[in-house]
Amino acid sequence: MSTNNTMLGALVGLLICLTLGWGLTLYGYRRLRHTLKQQQAKEQRMQGFMASLSHHLRTPLNGIMGYAEYIHSSSQEPMVHFTSKIILENSLEMLQLVNGMLDLNKIKEGQLPLAVSSFDVYDLLESVRRLHQARATRLNIQVQLSTNQQTTLKMTADPYRLRQVLSHLVDNAITFNRPKGEVHLQLMHDETANTLTFTVTDTGLGMTREVQEQLFANLSGLAADFPAKDKTGVGLGLTLSHQLVQLMGGKLDYRTEVGVGSSFFFTLPLHTRTEVTA
Repeated sequence: MSTNNTMLGALVGLLICLTLGWGLTLYGYRRLRHTLKQQQAKEQRMQGFMASLSHHLRTPLNGIMGYAEYIHSSSQEPMVHFTSKIILENSLEMLQLVNGMLDLNKIKEGQLPLAVSSFDVYDLLESVRRLHQARATRLNIQVQLSTNQQTTLKMTADPYRLRQVLSHLVDNAITFNRPKGEVHLQLMHDETANTLTFTVTDTGLGMTREVQEQLFANLSGLAADFPAKDKTGVGLGLTLSHQLVQLMGGKLDYRTEVGVGSSFFFTLPLHTRTEVTA
């Protein structure tokens, strides 16, 4: 009888433990689901806010840029000419930041399609070099372009997004360079793999481990760190470039050495396996 009571007690105890374990598991699952729902709602509110903010900022910025450009081109007064140029350049930088925020939001929501077309890839790189040449010259920095291709090379991809990535990389290479430094934009064609590798190298100060840990941060991380950022920027260009390269089928990577400089590079297929839309 005592043995039966012992077994019964053990079974009851086991049943109680199982019931408590099941209850705790169910409670934990419900808390986790509630937390996930709260996080998703928070991210949706954040994305909606960023999209709304971007759209509302673009209209006044375009107006400021329009009037600044008109004053800059019509006035012969040196001070007015100089001031309007500063307004125009800073407005353009703000507009690029707003557009970058909007693009990152679209990528996160899967709503940024690629407009694929065929174009001369070397001409595209030369247009990027010319775009930044004037600023580089003012800072006494040389921008060089080289390639291993011997003839005109047609690429099938999104030229606007590719130019956007390369422009961000060259702009960073100039910004974080040193006087009398160099920026090298290189294109390498691998005929065997039928791929193109793009590399932007600078002779700047390189990146410390702390800086490297912040590269390619997500949008929420950038937003959290925004008040602490200094005049070197919020890192939006690199974050956007990283996402765009992934969208085009590649991976943006880098090499850096403190006191020597940095290189950013990525490889894309010569012909994107996407229906041509433009």
